[in-house]
Amino acid sequence: MAPRYIVSALKDKDLENPTSITQIYRARATYRLGKRGALTEMKILLSLIHREKYICWSRNKENSNIVADIFKTCLDSVKLLNMFPLVLFFDCTYKTKRYRLPLLEIVGVTSTKLTFSVAFAY
Repeated sequence: MAPRYIVSALKDKDLENPTSITQIYRARATYRLGKRGALTEMKILLSLIHREKYICWSRNKENSNIVADIFKTCLDSVKLLNMFPLVLFFDCTYKTKRYRLPLLEIVGVTSTKLTFSVAFAY
């Protein structure tokens, strides 16, 4: 639920409630940090990819632990790609989200003109 709706619901129940939207944002951030534990964002991403059984490749920059590229797809997408390999769209969106990395999305089209995600790469 969006924080503004949480504050609104609290105010509807009790007009004297001093809770602000900032407190809601802080509580959510604290909850997420506690849930994450000592894992970094990259470790969480890789663990989710492996837990959901995605096919994933990543490359590190030379002589370091810094990830340069990540490519992920799922087995069902590969099966669909093998059945419908004729039309593929590649779309690269630059500077997405927090780390301002380019996101490459590959989308396929079936014979009935339905689209499916083939893969994503950062």
